Amino acid sequence: MATNKDRPLPVPGKISKAERKRRNKQGGSAAVLGSASGDVDKYSSWSRDELLQRIRELESSGARAGSSSSSGPSNATAIPAHLMSADTSSSPGSMASTDNESEAATPIYTTIETPKRKDRRPFDFSKYAKRHVAFRVAYFGWPYGGFASQGMNEIKTVESELFNALLAARIIEDPLQCNYSRCGRTDRGVSGLGQVIALTVRSSLPKSSPHVIRSEGDGFVPETKDAADEGLTQEELEAKAGVYWKRGIKRNKDGSVFGELAYLNIINRLLPPDIRIVAWAPVPEDFNARFHCSWRQYKYFFPKGIVNIDKMRTAAVKFLGTHDFRNFCKYDASKTIENYDRTIHEISIDTVPEHSFPAKPSREFYQLTLKGSAFLWHQVRCMMSVLLSIGQGLEEPEVIDQLMDVKQCPAKPNYDMASDLPLVLYDCHFENIEWQYQTEVDLVNDITPLRLYRAMEDQWSCYVTKSLMYSRMLEQLDQAMLINLPEPGQSIKLGEYAEQNAENENNISLGGDLRMFMGKRYSQLMQRQKCLPTEVKNKKHQERKRIKLALAESEANSENNSGASSEVNSPAPVSAETFVDKAVTAGEPSSLGTSESTPAACVEDESEIQAQAQVQGRDTVAEECDGSSANTKAP
Repeated sequence: MATNKDRPLPVPGKISKAERKRRNKQGGSAAVLGSASGDVDKYSSWSRDELLQRIRELESSGARAGSSSSSGPSNATAIPAHLMSADTSSSPGSMASTDNESEAATPIYTTIETPKRKDRRPFDFSKYAKRHVAFRVAYFGWPYGGFASQGMNEIKTVESELFNALLAARIIEDPLQCNYSRCGRTDRGVSGLGQVIALTVRSSLPKSSPHVIRSEGDGFVPETKDAADEGLTQEELEAKAGVYWKRGIKRNKDGSVFGELAYLNIINRLLPPDIRIVAWAPVPEDFNARFHCSWRQYKYFFPKGIVNIDKMRTAAVKFLGTHDFRNFCKYDASKTIENYDRTIHEISIDTVPEHSFPAKPSREFYQLTLKGSAFLWHQVRCMMSVLLSIGQGLEEPEVIDQLMDVKQCPAKPNYDMASDLPLVLYDCHFENIEWQYQTEVDLVNDITPLRLYRAMEDQWSCYVTKSLMYSRMLEQLDQAMLINLPEPGQSIKLGEYAEQNAENENNISLGGDLRMFMGKRYSQLMQRQKCLPTEVKNKKHQERKRIKLALAESEANSENNSGASSEVNSPAPVSAETFVDKAVTAGEPSSLGTSESTPAACVEDESEIQAQAQVQGRDTVAEECDGSSANTKAP
């Protein structure tokens, strides 16, 4: 067996592997600056200035060696990291400069500056054709301030995210010039699985294609057909344009895949994970997502709790048919609505079997399914609030008949709406539209449908995992033992105690995580204080608009005549808002003019929408679905 005596002695000037590791851990510069001579430790006691001077000498000697250094061993020296950024040309307290000071003044290491990115060339939309398409949008609206964008306000909405993605992908050039329309507006926190928007987008089809827009207003002049092309089929025209087949794939003359842009793949890559374009469809240029919708379907999810489902079903049937729903909506001051009649085609309350909890019947989930042609602002949430009050035994089903009778109840009672969290715009139906979940480009690699499916599956897994954690927490709380309840000396489990006292609790469930705490005595809906009738609200709103406009005109005239001497005896200025509030509250006619002389600009200008609604056979323009804000306007 070999002993330490048999092992070879260390060669002078060389460092063992263990010593090298030890010095590297300590960060010592002696091992780094070691020379081939073997005298390594001589640098350990050197000062910083001496080390810098030694570096200059080595650099200058390497520069003088020139090309002759290639034949002999290299004298390159590694420089410690903490000295690489040092200014070797002007260090304080440095040693006397050598004859090669000018050469040594050159920095040892120079920072390579990456060239600045050139400004991107403006995208030339005139090179591309345009077409009108519809997109089916699915989104979870919990973190958003509604679907419709809020103008210049810094509020994150689903629509603003969509336009950001469309602009970034160069699918549209200007949101104001893309003939945009949406099927409906959802409120803050409300989700949508079947929302539909329509707009004019960029297309990869040739301008000679019959599927693109060929009017002069779309940004290009339609190409004139050659006389030789008359009588040719579409395949012959494509062959003449250079379209060919290669390995089962139809390609253009430049080798790109023949067909439309992969809209779903392009847009979804730029959208947040809770917003997705599910499908697309080519539509006519005059297609309007709002007025061409045949019916809309909503779903509202809620746990059973102490709700009497049979009583809710009895009350829900009363909504079927055409009724006046002015007491089941929120007043919209931006629109002078005169017709509050809406038609409910179907309504049902059913269980949600995939989310049932057999161990706890009170946690079984139900869903309200509601289908109608159009809905007023917050109509679904108001209907659900009244139904939940009936299910909890606070109201009788007959209260719905009383609220829909305008003669008996001309104004809406003061009550809270149901929570927005469980509400979803489930589906929007359009005639003669075939939704496509991919394009010809997607057929080549078949990635878009699979990516969409996996993205939704990941989101589902995330929220179901959170739901299971809350379920397990509730299971543990069910078994928690309470002492001296319900009587001193007795004990009861927390779950049983909660069920026994559910009906005696001083709160009302409004769906989701929303609860309303009431006083000692519940006030019936028909006995509560009621809002002003809609006719009175409309009249007051029009009067305020008329006075504001008249005041604006009078202020403009006074500014033009600011040099008049009548300013001496003029009274103190009164703000427009104060004057309007006093005039409307007092109900007296303003001295600025009577209601008969109201300028045309004061009236809400919706003649174009009214005409379009009459053409489509609609009743009124106010068919926005549970809108986010009354003053919200599409870009």
